[in-house]
Amino acid sequence: MSSGIAYFFYICTFNFYPKNMTFFDLLIGGLLAYALFKGIQNGLFAELASLVSLVIGIYIAVKFSAIMASLISSIVHWNPYTIKTVAFVLTFIVVVVGIYMLSKFFTGLADFAYLGWINKVGGGVFRVLKAILIISIFLTLFEKINYHNFLAKKETLDKSLFFNPIQKTADFLFPSLEKLYEKAKK
Repeated sequence: MSSGIAYFFYICTFNFYPKNMTFFDLLIGGLLAYALFKGIQNGLFAELASLVSLVIGIYIAVKFSAIMASLISSIVHWNPYTIKTVAFVLTFIVVVVGIYMLSKFFTGLADFAYLGWINKVGGGVFRVLKAILIISIFLTLFEKINYHNFLAKKETLDKSLFFNPIQKTADFLFPSLEKLYEKAKK
C-alpha cells in the first residue's frame, strides 16, 4: 500500500513540475497564487467592489464632478482648474468609499447567512481572473517591446506554460470589448 502512495506522489510531482518551466512561469504562477490568496482573503463582494468602484467612480466623477465643483467654489476661492481637479478627485473618492461600504455590508450579510465560503471561493476565482486579464495586458505590451527578442528568446516564451495562453487572453478579449463598445455606441 505504501508503495502505491509513493508512486502516486512520484507521478504527481513530475506532472506538476514540468522540466521546461521558465522564469516567466514562476513569476506568473507566483502572481496567480498571490491573487488567489488575496481573493479568498477578501471575498467576492470586496473583489467585485474594487473593480466596479473604479469603473463607476470614474464615470460618475466625469459626469457629476461639476456639481461638486460648484459646491467647492462656493466655499473656497481657488483657481477654477484646481477646483475642477479637486472636485473630480473628491467625487471619485466618495463613490469608491460608498461602494466599498456596500461590499462590506454584503460580505457581512453573506457571513450571517452562512454563505461566507461561497463569498471566499468566488473572491478567489474572480481575483485570479482579474489577475489573468491584467497579466495578459502586460504580456501583450512585453511582446510588443520584445519584437527583436532582446529581452527573451521566442523559444523560451514558446516553452512557457503560462505565457502564450495568458497572452492570448488579451488578444481575444480586446476585439470583443471593441465590438461591444461599437454596439453600445449605436
